[in-house]
Amino acid sequence: MDKKLKSIIYVFVLGLLVLVISACSADESSDEGPDDKDGGTTAPKSGGTYTILTPADPDMLDPHRQSSIYTHMLAGLVYNKLVTYETGPDAAYTDYNVVPDLAERWEVSDDGKTYTFHLREAYWHDVEPVNGRQLTAQDVVSTMERIINLPGHQAALLSVVESIVAQDDQTVVFTLKQPFAPFLNFMANHFMWILPKEAIDGKVDLATDAIGTGPFVLEKWEDNVQATYKKNPNYYEEGKPYLDEIIYKVVPEQGSRIAAFRTGQADSIGGLSPEEITQLQKTNPNIKIFEALFATQEQLYMNMEREPFTDLRVRKAISMAVDRKSMVKAIYGGGETSGPVNPSLGDWALPLEEREKLLSYNPEEAKKLLAEAGYPNGFDTTMMVTNGYGEQLVRVAQWVAEDLRNVGINVEIEVVEYAAYFSEKWPNVDYDMGVGYQTYFQEPDEWLRTQLHTDGSRNWYNISDPELDKLLDEQRTILDVEKRKQYIYEIQRYVLENVVNPIPITTYYTKTPIQPYVRDSYPHASYGYGYLKDVWYDK
Repeated sequence: MDKKLKSIIYVFVLGLLVLVISACSADESSDEGPDDKDGGTTAPKSGGTYTILTPADPDMLDPHRQSSIYTHMLAGLVYNKLVTYETGPDAAYTDYNVVPDLAERWEVSDDGKTYTFHLREAYWHDVEPVNGRQLTAQDVVSTMERIINLPGHQAALLSVVESIVAQDDQTVVFTLKQPFAPFLNFMANHFMWILPKEAIDGKVDLATDAIGTGPFVLEKWEDNVQATYKKNPNYYEEGKPYLDEIIYKVVPEQGSRIAAFRTGQADSIGGLSPEEITQLQKTNPNIKIFEALFATQEQLYMNMEREPFTDLRVRKAISMAVDRKSMVKAIYGGGETSGPVNPSLGDWALPLEEREKLLSYNPEEAKKLLAEAGYPNGFDTTMMVTNGYGEQLVRVAQWVAEDLRNVGINVEIEVVEYAAYFSEKWPNVDYDMGVGYQTYFQEPDEWLRTQLHTDGSRNWYNISDPELDKLLDEQRTILDVEKRKQYIYEIQRYVLENVVNPIPITTYYTKTPIQPYVRDSYPHASYGYGYLKDVWYDK
């Protein structure tokens, strides 16, 4: 272990953590809001440029053709959804309270199969070809039909929809094939951005441009350089946003991002290691530090159509070989054993004690299982990882590889460029093993059925278990929350005993610096910078 700990040097920023860098929630707060005790004005002021530094850029802006975090973080500046998740001082970072967005109210039929959404008065950005016209129900219908007709994760979220009808200009009616417990959560999902009909009709190049109803207007996107946004003067929340401009700038080198933050040239740089936080506080003692349980997990996954990963004993041995507790402490400074449903979803996840028992560290038992499976001397394999999320994930892969070598599994690590990793290698199951972060899933159905069902849209592991498929299909129709929760627990137990793929590793605590002059920044554990509509500068 000493050798391993020495090999884990201070960690690199995780690019996808830019969601939380200026964040605080009511019960996880370090930024105490406009009336905080460190002084400053009490009323929001307009003005200022908020600069976000990121290690990577999306390969396209089209939110329906790409599920990458980088695309959808930027989408939240431009677009809105029908409904969204509550943010603000009364909502925790990982609360999932559905509240109005473009739909100011809605009704659900007694049989749970019809949802009627009534749109608020909202206007598209005043740019060609939309020219600031009012949002209509037909925009919503066209958006949802486009999502359904495109392949991918977003389409799967609407798989139970039978019809979508514009009842009038401001009313949209969804009819479902059956009662469906996750439906409202899926409408609030960070993939469900509403686009103007003109864009869907091909009058906007959605790969490189974005026109929405959101708080900021995209002025220019230079791929792998910078995106610039101006405030939307016609945003439906009167008086917001307060900021004049958002700059999203690609700076691959971690030290450069930290230096920019230290000198006040950046407001958002992502999460830092405990060592980096300590060093930053020495030069900038007034910064605030936000700590929160991350909205996703690292996963160790295997291609179940390749030997020896077809054998459950091998998969269990691999899980038992990983020293999760030491790893999360050494690399991230703290966290906990994860599970099939990430603990960021609160009590939808299995209790921590049960997760630790079902995902125990036991290298001696791992060796026995390998011997039983016919591999007493282990085996050779490859494991892919991408550096597109920052160096922390590569450190995780190195840690896992060393743990596996301790039980006889010799792993060659393959570092893959992000675009190839996310768009080609992983979804096409073109690997032996892999280590990666999963999307910020916001519903138990996403964590479970999306990944584990034979027909799951993110089943990038070749899993096929008819008994599990049956359980996954059944839980979606249970409208009683407590009854469904118990069903979700049983599915997770089944997965950890009978599937063991993808293997949850840890969910860690993020530590992110906040500039002392940033006020009212309350993001949510989902993609999108839309929360910046509430942020203002007290300086």
